[in-house]
Amino acid sequence: MLALALLFQALLVMRAFGQLVLQPGQHLLVTTQDGAKNYFTFQAYIQQPWQNGLGWFGLMNYPFGDYVFYTDNTPLLAIPVRLWSHYIFDLTPYALDVYHWLLLLGFFVSTALLVAILRRLVQHWGLVLIFAVVLPWLNPQTSRLLVGHFNLSYSWVVLLAIWGLLGLYERAQTGRPIWRWVLGLLLGFIAAGLAHLYYLPLLALTTAGFFAWWLLPRQQWRSWSLSGAGLLLTLVPFAVCFLAIRLSDGYYALRSMEATGFNFAPWKLQLSALIRTNSYETVHFWLAPREQPTYESVAYLGAFALFGLTFFAGACVVRRPAVQRFQAAWRATPERAFLGVLLGAALVGLAVSIGTEYSVADGQYTFQNYFSAFYYLQKLTAAVTHFRAVARFSWPFFWAVNLLVLASLDFWLRFSRWPGRWAVMVALVALALLDTRDTVKHYRKSLLPDVLTNEKEFPELQPLLQQLHPEQYQAILPVPFFHVGSEDMALTVDDDNAHSLHAYQLALHTNLPLMASKLSRTPQAHIQQLRSIFSPQGPTPKLRQQLRAAGKPILVLFDQSYYDGTNLLSRQQTNPQARQLIEAGAALPAQQQLTLVAETGNLRLYRWDVR
Repeated sequence: MLALALLFQALLVMRAFGQLVLQPGQHLLVTTQDGAKNYFTFQAYIQQPWQNGLGWFGLMNYPFGDYVFYTDNTPLLAIPVRLWSHYIFDLTPYALDVYHWLLLLGFFVSTALLVAILRRLVQHWGLVLIFAVVLPWLNPQTSRLLVGHFNLSYSWVVLLAIWGLLGLYERAQTGRPIWRWVLGLLLGFIAAGLAHLYYLPLLALTTAGFFAWWLLPRQQWRSWSLSGAGLLLTLVPFAVCFLAIRLSDGYYALRSMEATGFNFAPWKLQLSALIRTNSYETVHFWLAPREQPTYESVAYLGAFALFGLTFFAGACVVRRPAVQRFQAAWRATPERAFLGVLLGAALVGLAVSIGTEYSVADGQYTFQNYFSAFYYLQKLTAAVTHFRAVARFSWPFFWAVNLLVLASLDFWLRFSRWPGRWAVMVALVALALLDTRDTVKHYRKSLLPDVLTNEKEFPELQPLLQQLHPEQYQAILPVPFFHVGSEDMALTVDDDNAHSLHAYQLALHTNLPLMASKLSRTPQAHIQQLRSIFSPQGPTPKLRQQLRAAGKPILVLFDQSYYDGTNLLSRQQTNPQARQLIEAGAALPAQQQLTLVAETGNLRLYRWDVR
């Protein structure tokens, strides 16, 4: 069963992403915004000088740099690849290809976990085989591949929790030892946290919710082993990852304890997104909102689950006695007991995902969400605001609903004697297959040229690179300047994608660090010093001393199109400080007496001898 499921998954992966595997160095999933940045930080981390070590990332935010946990480059993958590249075989030319392979590996891990889960909940092997293959494509996390949040696409993280909780539940119900199982899950949850820190609260909420729904109604909370297991799985991964970050973070005292954007509407789940078909799918649910949700709010439950629930609701009206007999028998099954608890746990995350305040009727009414755990946690610590994209906590709800519908369908096929049940099963399975077909087709058509490491894809830089001697410089200063991730909106200067791509390309080709930055939770003191470069007085004495100590000039990447009226970036800024900083770049060559090194089109390279 497992081998067959993995084989079918391999066929789908190759159908959707075969070009990533068969044409290395030619394609990317995303070439804009967070996706381009995440590709850059992964590649740059692998190729940066070995003396930077494993915990340091020095190719952005120069001369300050930052620690690897604040790069959003999936340290769980990046650190082993860097070690392999240094000690075994140099993977620098293939780093992004390796990254793609590791991302695609997630589909196979999810399929393997689903086989292990469904074999305990579903008896029809055909249903196990089909849904172990298709559900990894249909869950909302997979959509993050084309948003550029690559490390958030791992659906195996939630499935690991479900598989682990199922194992714990079965062992406790049969009186078997649970502590080896708990230890294995602790290690898995810690690893997930090192892939992306958002997985820590997501798993904690799911675990705490599961144990609460399981133990409290039955007074089993008095069992110290079960209550202790719940506390350990909820708190220990958080504690271990926090300590790992805290003890390795030399900038901890400089970082803001509170993040802006908490309760920002586009980062909260709109409940209508649960029934909003994805734009590329041909099967539409009979009830759906007109507008597409934001990328953070993608949470479509899928045609299989929604039409399955619709059929059940219709049956309750048309054949109520038969439904009541089914419900009575279904409630007595062990799989129903587990899935009921899992659904309760998923509802805990769903309550958090809509924010501590939820607006309806186009914002005319707002209610305080007392059902959200974050409502109370934010009163205890401002640190909870760093997990501001709360819509992500709805992801377990997809799995709880789909597993519940699937297991119910399987039991109904065995319980009922109505001949038409097989036609209903075929129809529902066909809906899942149609959604999967559309999803695979969408990803296959979404691949883009590699504009980061393939020099053929950025010819405008080639004339500049031919006249450049990177070893003569200490860093690259892009103008207009950009700096994102300080958690102070007044200091944030968002990048223009075309310009930041040029900066990434130049940095990767020369292996010179960027003074600009797109990292996570960067200390505000760093951006305040870097902004001083564009003041009439020039860099602060402290920053000037740091730059002069390197003994080499700065390479300035200057794009004239932002200052000759061709590009209206500064006029598009709603933040006056950001607009001022962008416009101040026009005077930098004269103020700092820069020397022109090379020029092509709107792009210029200057030499800045810091005096």
